[in-house]
Amino acid sequence: MIGIPTALLLGSVLFLLLLLLATRGAAAAREISARSDVPLLEDEADLDPCPPEIATRIFSPVDWEFVTGTKSRELQKLFRRERKLVALVWVQQTSTAIRRIMREHTEATRQSHDLHFATEIKLVAMYAELMLICGMLLLAIQSAGPQRVSGLALYAQTLSQRLAQAQQDFKVVTTGREFHRAGSA
Repeated sequence: MIGIPTALLLGSVLFLLLLLLATRGAAAAREISARSDVPLLEDEADLDPCPPEIATRIFSPVDWEFVTGTKSRELQKLFRRERKLVALVWVQQTSTAIRRIMREHTEATRQSHDLHFATEIKLVAMYAELMLICGMLLLAIQSAGPQRVSGLALYAQTLSQRLAQAQQDFKVVTTGREFHRAGSA
């Protein structure tokens, strides 16, 4: 059994690690945006989540295997650079969509009168996990390349779809309750 001081120390270290990852990920995104002619997405207005097959394709090793089969060093270098950029933009778009979903959820919960504490904690934990994964992906893509982090990226894609679905379900339920209350008044 872990004592309270040890648990506090571990919690503090974990918090600092999360803070470092978030800071490093944001710095990496700014650096890519500054070096590239493709701006990373900052405007969330018309942002739709990427379809799952996009993430599958971006992080698949199949294209890399094809390019290495050409034996062209220049083509391999270009492919690595461009695929890395596409993967980083995907991570940035995914994290932006996740933040938007949670902002919408926060607005919806302010108007709801019958929240379930356990469900809200699960959603916040899922959000925190997704943001941590996005930070890890930003670092891992830059250091190892997108084809080496496909499992983590696909897990993030699945988890972000679950979060989006949970928010959509919440909106449907709360809208139905508001409609029912308005009809009975």
